[in-house]
Amino acid sequence: MKGNEEQLLQEVDAALAGSEAALRRVVEAVQHDVFRLALRLLGHFADAQDATQEILIRVVTSLATFERRSTLRTWVYSIATNHLRDAARKRRSQAAASLDDMTRQLDAGLAVTRQHPLPAADCADPTLRLEAREVGLRCTQGMLMCLDVEHRLALVLGEIFALDTAQGAEVLGISPAAYRQRLSRGRRRLEAFLRGRCGLADASAECSCERQAAALRVQRGGRPLRIEFCAGGDDVAGEPLQQAHGELKLLWRLAAVMRSAPQWQAPQAVTERLREVIAASTLLGRQ
Repeated sequence: MKGNEEQLLQEVDAALAGSEAALRRVVEAVQHDVFRLALRLLGHFADAQDATQEILIRVVTSLATFERRSTLRTWVYSIATNHLRDAARKRRSQAAASLDDMTRQLDAGLAVTRQHPLPAADCADPTLRLEAREVGLRCTQGMLMCLDVEHRLALVLGEIFALDTAQGAEVLGISPAAYRQRLSRGRRRLEAFLRGRCGLADASAECSCERQAAALRVQRGGRPLRIEFCAGGDDVAGEPLQQAHGELKLLWRLAAVMRSAPQWQAPQAVTERLREVIAASTLLGRQ
């Protein structure tokens, strides 16, 4: 990690000296993390794509102000979270989901599968496995969206991006004690929701991604589920979910479920737009 940061700082120096290639490499080094952060905070791919583009443009135009008091990634995350706070709050005009809403939806799905049991042969159906993976990813994202913006930010940074207390507090601009408190509260809320309910967290729990996917098939009249969250080379076999299952069974670790998502990458459209911005950047006028 230290070597990677030193290399990034060398690229920053080269970019500030006027190298377009170095500036492009700086952006490429952080763009996918920014997209994943945006997706986790906003919950929709189109919104995350727009936010990622705006954040990275701000990174490019503000690079000369980077004072190196922190790592480059921490600085980028700070820019991203400030932007995403505003973007997430603007979305609050839409009906906000709650964990109670999710409970009702999941219970309704289980009721459907009790009336229409899943045939054993369907369990090996690759399409259902893909849809089950999609449902699981939607569910974990849905849980995050039930938290308010500040607790969601703390949980994403701490549990998914694995920032330590000092880094998380710096990114959010709060004290380490306040960061720990937010992270703990977010964890408690989601762990309480998972406990005894989620089949990944408790093998004896009735709810499973396969059952919820099967319920959606019935509710949709057999129409296929739109695949979005596990598109782009995701591991449909679900090995990360099985690992999460084992860890949660012993440790009740929320992070194992949250980190089981694929390593989403920023869409090509973001990359193409940023190339135009980089080529026109005033930084390059210093050559």
